[in-house]
Amino acid sequence: MVSIVIWTVIFLFIVQLCLLGALVVSKIQNLKEEKLISRYVEEYEEPFFHYLERETEECPDLPRDIRDRVLIVEQLLNRFVDQTRVEIEYTRLQETAHTYLARSYRLFLKNGSWAQRVNTLYYIEDFDMVDLKQEVWQYFNRLSVLDEEYRQAVRVLASFQDERVIRVLLDTETIPQRLVKQVLRRFKDDLFQQMVMVIEDEPGRVPSQVHLAVVAYCGERGSLDDLPFIERMLQFPSKEIRLKALRSLMELKACTDPEKLTRFYLSDIWEERMYAAKIAGRLKWESAQDPLLKLAGDSHWWVRYAACEAMKNLPDGHRLLEYTYNHHEDKFARSMARQHLTVKVGEAI
Repeated sequence: MVSIVIWTVIFLFIVQLCLLGALVVSKIQNLKEEKLISRYVEEYEEPFFHYLERETEECPDLPRDIRDRVLIVEQLLNRFVDQTRVEIEYTRLQETAHTYLARSYRLFLKNGSWAQRVNTLYYIEDFDMVDLKQEVWQYFNRLSVLDEEYRQAVRVLASFQDERVIRVLLDTETIPQRLVKQVLRRFKDDLFQQMVMVIEDEPGRVPSQVHLAVVAYCGERGSLDDLPFIERMLQFPSKEIRLKALRSLMELKACTDPEKLTRFYLSDIWEERMYAAKIAGRLKWESAQDPLLKLAGDSHWWVRYAACEAMKNLPDGHRLLEYTYNHHEDKFARSMARQHLTVKVGEAI
């Protein structure tokens, strides 16, 4: 019995030694290959960049080994995209990527490991390989888990202006706002306007996260063309949508009519009162003096702060703050006005 245990231990020890040896050999081989690829990249960088910049029409001869060639071209194109500070002429870049990478990338999308597939998706977007759009779409339809693989596939399709992504956004209830915004940033204006039209025409079919992301992105992208849409969202039943619309107005620093904010000064929701005050201050609305005086005595600290900060931005703001400090019936309003009167430009309260 004892001898069986001893022989078992010896056998397991030998197996572990073999595994360790295999790992060491594999690591040495990988380091050797990485060193070889790095040497090739340094060797080919200058002539390859000349080719990509159309300083020459001859692409340098690359190693015949397909695996090495793919790794070398990936690194060279990636380095070119990262280092080029001027506007990249993507036609030559696309041609080169198609010539050396497209066939391998099609195989990776079908049979590659998870990491290989995700890396391939990033390179497809970076190298603007639009010729693989249909393969990416077919591959995307096989995905069922909303992980990085799914997210990058959606981003690639959005970069290629694939209208089918709109349907993906509308049919995915659990899609996060962050991913929706990443998609919207890649859309050209015509696709973005399609999203806006769907929200306007059929708001009930739009997942809330998508709706929120579209309204928020209108403020981020800073186009006054979106102003009518944002102002219509001020009337939306959802509090979250109204708050995103108010924030977008604040970021745009625009509003067609001060009367559109009147009801928000009196809102039961403190965030709406705060944003209304901020917008009035950014737009320097003198007509908002009375609402701001009232909000300076609000029960919520952030609303009082926003109201006094807005007063300070008005043409006669200093006088208005002095009046608040000396005559306001609310002690918290007087305290907040005093802080804004004493704080220096660039300092925070």
